[in-house]
Order: sequence, then structure tokens, then C-alpha cells
Amino acid sequence: MLRFRVAVIAMALTLFAGAEARAGKCEAESFVLSAGNAFFAAARSGSAQAFSSAASRYADLRNIALVALGQHRKKLPKAREAEYVQLAQAYMGRFMAGHSARMSGSNLEIVDCAVSGKALVVKAKSSTGKSLAFRVSKGSGGYRVQDVSVSSFWLASQLRGKFVRVINSGGGDIDALFAFLRSGKVPGKG
Repeated sequence: MLRFRVAVIAMALTLFAGAEARAGKCEAESFVLSAGNAFFAAARSGSAQAFSSAASRYADLRNIALVALGQHRKKLPKAREAEYVQLAQAYMGRFMAGHSARMSGSNLEIVDCAVSGKALVVKAKSSTGKSLAFRVSKGSGGYRVQDVSVSSFWLASQLRGKFVRVINSGGGDIDALFAFLRSGKVPGKG
């Protein structure tokens, strides 16, 4: 009987917490608004460097880059991790600059905030009606963006698809990805 009561209380607290988040009491709201405005400013400039800078300030670049390796993560030598993350960051900047038209807008409004695993998914709309979603997690240094969705495509999934294809095309060699990232190719153009 005690287990049943504890379970009911836990469910009620979970439902209440979720309703509270959706009702506009999103603890990550100010962080997401700041991050969104930084990405909008980068989109207005159309600069890969502006996107890279915004990502550096708000995103967990190391985690995003490592997740993008997919099943090839174990092939990245620890001694080359910092170099890889830096190259991946530059690629992310080029990728986002290449899709900057999808990120046009300003004045984000939070429309939903829900717990998803160990992260919060914060959905927002811009003044131009663009929908964005931010997957954020909180660490000792505050919130960090783990992924962002613009026009229904998630950045980390796009990166993982591309990086895994490059490695697979190179016979499973991680150096193929390093060569690709160093090439400075514009995403979608080769």
C-alpha cells in the first residue's frame, strides 16, 4: 500500500511539474531567449564565423561533435579530440550559415518547455512564425544547447548523417573526416 501511495504521489508531482513547465514557467527561458537571439543575429549577418561564435558561447560543442561521429566515436584518438572539435565547430558555422534563411527572425516567444530524459526541450516561435526547438541541459556552468531544430531538422542529426557518410566513404577511416572538415567545403555543395 505504501508503494502505491508513493507511486501516485510521484506521478502527481511529475504531471504537475510538466504542466508548470508548459504554463510558461520554464527555468531555461532566459538562456534560450539569449541563445536564440544570438543565432538570429548570426543569421542576419549570414557569416559562418558569427554562427560559430554563437555556438561556442551557448552550445556544448564537444558533446555535439562527439555525438556526430555516431558508431565511429571510438575511432577518434583522445589526442586528436580538441582538433576535431575545433574543425567540427567551423563546419557547424558553415552549415548554419548555409541554412541561415531558415533562421531568420527575431523576438522569440517560448511556447512549450518539457522534460525529455535528462534535458529540457524548449520550443519557441519567432516574430516571423519560424518554429525552433532547443534541447538544453544544465551543468555546473549553467545551461548549454545540446541540439537545435529549425524548420523541423535537428542539427546533431544532420551532422551525424554527414560525418558518418564521409567516414564510411573513406573506408571507415577517421582521417577521411579530418580531410573533409579541413577542406572547408560548404555543406550541401560537396
